[in-house]
Amino acid sequence: MMLMPKLFPFYLCFLRAHSIINENGKVKAVKFDKFTQENKFSLAGVQMKFSMKEKDGRYNLSKGNVLGDWIIKAPSTKHKFVPLNEYTAMSLAGLVGVDIPEIKLVELDKLDNLPQINLPDEKQAFAIKRFERADDQRIHMEDFAQILVKHPHEKYRSANYENIGKVIYDFSGDGLADAQQFARRLLVNIFLANGDTHLKNWSLLYPDQITPRLSPAYNIVTTSVYIENETQYALNLGKTKEWYSVTMAHFQSWAEKSGIPWRAIKPHLDDTLNKARGLWPDALNKLPMNDDHKEGLRNHWNKLQNDFKIETLN
Repeated sequence: MMLMPKLFPFYLCFLRAHSIINENGKVKAVKFDKFTQENKFSLAGVQMKFSMKEKDGRYNLSKGNVLGDWIIKAPSTKHKFVPLNEYTAMSLAGLVGVDIPEIKLVELDKLDNLPQINLPDEKQAFAIKRFERADDQRIHMEDFAQILVKHPHEKYRSANYENIGKVIYDFSGDGLADAQQFARRLLVNIFLANGDTHLKNWSLLYPDQITPRLSPAYNIVTTSVYIENETQYALNLGKTKEWYSVTMAHFQSWAEKSGIPWRAIKPHLDDTLNKARGLWPDALNKLPMNDDHKEGLRNHWNKLQNDFKIETLN
């Protein structure tokens, strides 16, 4: 059965609801124990985010029907130097071909009309351009918890990267290009020790309001510098979550199980790897990440399997 791309999420909802009704005979509300993912990086409640409108280099909190064109992430009250971390990680991702929005660091004194909030003694916020806005209009976007019909508390445990890859390849308006970009980002998140790439941190965007495309990347943070002994990314890839075990063979298994031709994926992984090895060591020296965090990232690169190890002089 052929589906219009825009009908795919609704079709999934229908199938899941139909299955539940068939199995149970009737639908009723049930309680569930809130899932907690121990030792996972979270900024909920400790980093404030604001939708803001930029004008003449200043940022005003959006009010009423005014749509913000930037997301501003204030410094965290729990984790040190998160804006510098995210800016650096996103910048490194962009250097190796990851599609990222416009990003910048913004001095806190350029943020106007903020509510009274407690902030640590840090000077800059992280700003990311809202890619789901155009000409003061909203662009529809769905994250993969929505697409796969999962509750937010299931974002770490109810699917894997093969599920996401298959949806992208089968239903995107340019399935192959988006699957190649997805593979590139998977490798980059391993390189950057980002353990928080769960279902809600991947999305499809509908630029023409009909055809889904993989959205630009967002929420790329080196989480390992905040989580002691963190060694895993969020979802299974080729039956492993371990940064220090994953090899090119796991990516081949992921591609094959996602139904994506490996011959179309391997060159993009090779390109990502070569660019990271050639560009990142020097770029990291110049980017504003905290020095201790930089050292943690370099140590992470050295622990990766030989397929993916990035050598540094420092």
